Amino acid sequence: MIDSELKRTTEDYPFPPKEIDRLRERRWILGFAKEWGVGAEVGVFRGHFAEVLIDALVPTKIYLIDPWTKQGEFFNWAAKSSPYTSGNRLPTAVAKREAELRAARFVGVNVKVVEGYFGEETGRIEEKLDWIYIDANHGFHQALEDLHAARGLMKDDGVIMGDDWQPDPRHKHHGVFRAVQKFTRTTNYRIVAAGPAGQYCLAPAPVYGARGAGAPMARASTQ
Repeated sequence: MIDSELKRTTEDYPFPPKEIDRLRERRWILGFAKEWGVGAEVGVFRGHFAEVLIDALVPTKIYLIDPWTKQGEFFNWAAKSSPYTSGNRLPTAVAKREAELRAARFVGVNVKVVEGYFGEETGRIEEKLDWIYIDANHGFHQALEDLHAARGLMKDDGVIMGDDWQPDPRHKHHGVFRAVQKFTRTTNYRIVAAGPAGQYCLAPAPVYGARGAGAPMARASTQ
């Protein structure tokens, strides 16, 4: 039943093949996150990367956070020609349903769907997180707000991951890069890895001399 409904949705509203390919390219960043933990994805859209997160990290619980229908009947951020929303024909309710179906494929994973804007819904996350993946608003100020909101939800060793790390100032998603730079200058989080496929991972800097402190997880990369 799940597969047949997903098949109808993907036929009615095709997803760009290049983005399907990029799902595999983005997967490498998940090597920095804890398996069998509790995680969250901010900016779920149709649930394609939620599937990757669940498959790779096998969380005991995952929160899927997205405004979906709170944006209106359609995705107002998308241009009318956008292939992501089939020329803005894709209803927000259909995208939410698709995400729910994709997550439901993973029997035994506790999936909590949170419909709303991340900064307004943090109180619905019931425990500290081992990891969070952010792929929401790409403007500088909103991206920075999302990072700070995520910080308040993390375990002491939790990692913040995300998409669209774009160092080129001419790139339309350069705001994410700027937000990460500002965030790491003003908090105890540091860049663990960044670069390929626009991915990044941030983790708290170790406190040397404290019990249990160790070396940084990995050397940052900006390839």
